[in-house]
Amino acid sequence: MDQARQVTLVRSAQSIQAADRLPSNKGRASRVHALIDAFGLNTHMEIVAPEPMPDSSLMEFHSEEYIACLFAAANGTCLSHTSQDYDKDNGIDEELELEQFGLVHDCAVFSGMEEHVRYAAGGTVAGANALVRGSTDVAIHWEGGRHHCRRGKAAGFCYINDVVLGILALQTRFRRILYVDFDLHHGDGVQSAFQYSDRVMTLSIHHHDRGFYPNSGGSYDEGKGRGIGHSINIPLRRGADDDTFLRVFSAVSTSILATFAPLAVAVQCGCDGLAGDPHKVFNLTTEAFARSVKTVLGWRLPTLLLGGGGYNLPDSARCWTRLTGVACGRDIPAAADVPGHRFLDEYSPAFDMATDATSMFNANDGETIDAAALAIKHILESQSR
Repeated sequence: MDQARQVTLVRSAQSIQAADRLPSNKGRASRVHALIDAFGLNTHMEIVAPEPMPDSSLMEFHSEEYIACLFAAANGTCLSHTSQDYDKDNGIDEELELEQFGLVHDCAVFSGMEEHVRYAAGGTVAGANALVRGSTDVAIHWEGGRHHCRRGKAAGFCYINDVVLGILALQTRFRRILYVDFDLHHGDGVQSAFQYSDRVMTLSIHHHDRGFYPNSGGSYDEGKGRGIGHSINIPLRRGADDDTFLRVFSAVSTSILATFAPLAVAVQCGCDGLAGDPHKVFNLTTEAFARSVKTVLGWRLPTLLLGGGGYNLPDSARCWTRLTGVACGRDIPAAADVPGHRFLDEYSPAFDMATDATSMFNANDGETIDAAALAIKHILESQSR
């Protein structure tokens, strides 16, 4: 990788602390950045501190009602107190209102929620704006990538859709944007936001099975209206390994470059498909992510790298630290020792950067992969005519 490439890492002590509070990824951000710094990668990038995003900017995608309820709930109240239609005697109460906006179950209200939301969105948009200004070639924001949230509803541990806000910022300069989603779960919130657009193409490589969240992302999802042929989904079966993942991404991305010709790229690098993740659905190592990101960076387009899922905290830190190194032209081999830092004991017993695959059965055979790639190629060719 060309070391002359300008790389920007978006973070601050405040944004890391805000991300650490997210219940589904508690403490993850601190571990990621501690490992990045332990390898000295911070000295090879510009560090940009994000600003917490104000309501008006959040509402460039999200509804006013959702943002009002989100922050009212974060402060111990709810939207009802601002609504003239609120009437407890008629059965409208705070619990029902929170459910309406998705602020229950996997997206329950938590302490520090407002700071998490404002910094997650502000960090991704800060990275996108750096690309728009041309002050960097690659912008990284590992606390972003919250791809499930809808315009008016939290979903899937995602209280904000910073990805959509980042893409909207990129659109102020770049006419055609490719969004690539490597998360184990379908990038449904981003696809839904741009499903009618022919300026944004979404590519999601994910697990797809009956009852598996978010129950979307079949190969039949192709977009709507002007966006037909711009929502590309690669649903994979259980046990997908590095070879499966790389084979699919290589075939499909080649077709996308030839037909869509993007001018900028946003990549959601959710790493819950790693073999060691508690989901235990895919059987990936960091090699699949590193080689895929190397491919993207080889396109020489303005690139926004974001986080996402990843629930084995040391493995998430390993993966995103390695991808940071790839962006800086300093790839870290799996055999490398984890340097001494405050979370070193969590890398026991091997204390290295490896995320080894297991003996899990791969239900994705070669014929299925080739058929999926061919079907996508036909979709792309049809929408380009």
